[in-house]
Amino acid sequence: EKILSANSKTNEYLQRVLEGDGDEEVLKSARAWNSFIEAHHYVSIGDIYDSCEEDGRKWLGKTVLLPDKERGGVTSKTFLNVTFEETLADGEFFLSVSYGGKDLYENQWKFCEMEEEDEEDRWIFCPYKPGSYSWVISRKIPNYLPKGTYKATARLTNENEDVILCGFAEFVL
Repeated sequence: EKILSANSKTNEYLQRVLEGDGDEEVLKSARAWNSFIEAHHYVSIGDIYDSCEEDGRKWLGKTVLLPDKERGGVTSKTFLNVTFEETLADGEFFLSVSYGGKDLYENQWKFCEMEEEDEEDRWIFCPYKPGSYSWVISRKIPNYLPKGTYKATARLTNENEDVILCGFAEFVL
């Protein structure tokens, strides 16, 4: 049974960039993340960028879907490398998910308060001083979800409401 599906819209953008559509920094980020995915034999279901605007955005991370051998089903795994130019002391995280073309879930959180009740798996510790950060975040996809096409959009804004991360994912269970 095939449980993985590549994000077609994202792959079209990647292909255009690899063919020369974009500046050197965009091309460098595309090549680095593409090489990472290929080296680990992953299938990307999503990308994280420094902007929600398509033209000129740089890759900051990738999301893959992996079989969950311990609990069955699948787990998403997100790899993210980001450099904050300014201190990130607060912000908002927005997430929307659709299933079969219909809205399934939408929410927003104060970024620095997102995981306060989940100390064991917590990865958000504000404030973030200027500098480079890397995260690998795994999330179990519930086994009870129906088969079909899922699409997700996420973005993180800083305290000035500037978008600093933007992610898109598409997968088929």
